[in-house]
Amino acid sequence: RAAAMIWRTIASSGTTAEKVLPTLLQVMEDWPLYSLSSSDGDNKDVFALAATLALRLIMQEPQCQDALMIYAPQLLVALLFQVYMSTEQMPEEVKTFWRQCQEQHDLP
Repeated sequence: RAAAMIWRTIASSGTTAEKVLPTLLQVMEDWPLYSLSSSDGDNKDVFALAATLALRLIMQEPQCQDALMIYAPQLLVALLFQVYMSTEQMPEEVKTFWRQCQEQHDLP
């Protein structure tokens, strides 16, 4: 929930989103080179889920539409790659986390 609030705050400013989206893209593209796990040392494969939530929140903000038009294709390809890589070896905890996200956010 804290991360969602932070992303909403970032996305509420179009100027901020324009600066953050290239960084988010770079992190998403570079993440497989280093790890597919969270950076807190838990070794949970949740990065793609976190990136999905961040992009979903950013896309919902009208102020971000111009910045999204620029970066959307690359962000979506990077996200698809992350999802594919993370589902290769999806532990039960991630499956449970994903089900909770689906229920909480009314996702299919």
